[in-house]
Amino acid sequence: MNMIGNLKNALRPLEPWIPLRTPRLSWSRSLGTLKQQGFQPASVFDVGVGFGTYGLYQLFPDAFYHLIEPTPESRPHLERIARSLSCEIHQLALGDRDGEAKLEVRSDIQGSTLLEEVGERDVLRFETVPMNRFDTLFAAINRPALAKIDVQGAEMMVLRGMTGRLTEIDALIVETSTIATVKGGAEVADVVCFMRDHGFVVADVLGLKRRPLDDATAQLDLLFVPTESPLRADRRWAG
Repeated sequence: MNMIGNLKNALRPLEPWIPLRTPRLSWSRSLGTLKQQGFQPASVFDVGVGFGTYGLYQLFPDAFYHLIEPTPESRPHLERIARSLSCEIHQLALGDRDGEAKLEVRSDIQGSTLLEEVGERDVLRFETVPMNRFDTLFAAINRPALAKIDVQGAEMMVLRGMTGRLTEIDALIVETSTIATVKGGAEVADVVCFMRDHGFVVADVLGLKRRPLDDATAQLDLLFVPTESPLRADRRWAG
């Protein structure tokens, strides 16, 4: 064991009294680790774009992006993003069926949702929007592929609509709730169990949000990869 390792072991009994650096949750740090491991997506599916997912765009500027967002107010943001990326815009909602859906459009378009919020919210209007399953919208996927899902509680609807193509996704980021604030909204356990049943495991926690009501943790950004992904091949704790 080297000198640093010996020092760490000597200090272990004192850990409760030593100020330690808190682990930092960061999209750039977590996805940067994937990049260092050789992950370079050819396709990125940004499901629920809102104002944009710039952490992805900056890390993987050479990927081809599918920008998927049903809110009409997001169109100028999508067009601005499209000027700097190779991409295709899909102005629709993803779900577990093909047809139409009722979208609750909010003044903060990032919060627009297919579900009903618990408690008060600032609603602009209700809009009928086209809905497609992921696995019928995309007949072929150029791999490696990464998908990001941020759909305000409708994660399970999107995931169920992906089942015909999930084996072609190499990494998947899902924003989901520890405390669902929409009626019938998915929670962490629902998403993790679904992904486990389809051959995926949690690889990282990229971000965390607390609700203004009481500062309780309300949302997590989870990174999933296939159980047998090469990104999990090295099981060592330290080099």
